[in-house]
Amino acid sequence: MDISIVIPYYKDLQNLILLLAQLENQSLPYKQWEAIVVNNDPEIPLRLSDGFSISYNLRILEETIPGSYAARNMGIANAKGEILAFTDSDCLPDRDWLKNAWNLFSQDFKKEIGILTGPVPLFFKNPKALSDAEVYEKYTGFTTESYAMAGHAITANWFSYKSVLEEFGGFDAQLKSNGDSDLSGKISQAYQVVYTDDIKVLHPARYYTRDLVHKYKRLLGGTYTRKYQENRQGFRIFFLDFLVKRYRFAIKKIFTVTPKESWAILKVCHAINQGAFKEFNNLVKGGDTKR
Repeated sequence: MDISIVIPYYKDLQNLILLLAQLENQSLPYKQWEAIVVNNDPEIPLRLSDGFSISYNLRILEETIPGSYAARNMGIANAKGEILAFTDSDCLPDRDWLKNAWNLFSQDFKKEIGILTGPVPLFFKNPKALSDAEVYEKYTGFTTESYAMAGHAITANWFSYKSVLEEFGGFDAQLKSNGDSDLSGKISQAYQVVYTDDIKVLHPARYYTRDLVHKYKRLLGGTYTRKYQENRQGFRIFFLDFLVKRYRFAIKKIFTVTPKESWAILKVCHAINQGAFKEFNNLVKGGDTKR
């Protein structure tokens, strides 16, 4: 087995089915890869319907430790492939995603690649009628190329040798967010982070503002856990800067986009900051981070 795809799963069956069906179209021969779905919902075992069938090798594992990084570590430990590919259960990889990655790794004779990544363009439910959240995401989508230049990658579109991931101990399972930034930053100190345009994975834009609010609460919690648990004053400064950046972004957009879009962005930014304020209070009082 050359490549193992690791997919963490949590209460998102409809999108998971779409992803698994999309993988059926991969141009790399089935015998060269497998898919591993790691269910992270301890209350409901993952069962695919009897009528759903695929032609490639699929395994379903269970991980009761909460968090997508714990689930990914379970996938790493059980993967048969020399190379591991990570994506999310709501993503849709390009048909040549695996083949193009395999071609690049096949030329890496000195094993200098630590992480291979590529673009993660957004897609929308109805491009002609975007929701407020989709408008916001339209202007704040993934900047994976610049992220890779800074030595980082996101797990929506990430390839690594299994040996490299094991060398660094996998992802920090205590983190609910920022685990990809944490591990990729460590790997980039010893290996190359390679970006290429033909390693592509589509990601849905969030449709509801509440989902964006939850995302930023989760990111805030991840940053707190990684950097500020022993530095409350530093966290307050970081948090105030976070609030200011949201409103500054909204104000700048007043002059560069249509009034309808700028109003949508302002509403979303305000909602994000309200949610962030609640999460700030939760964190400094010792509450759990969001998953």
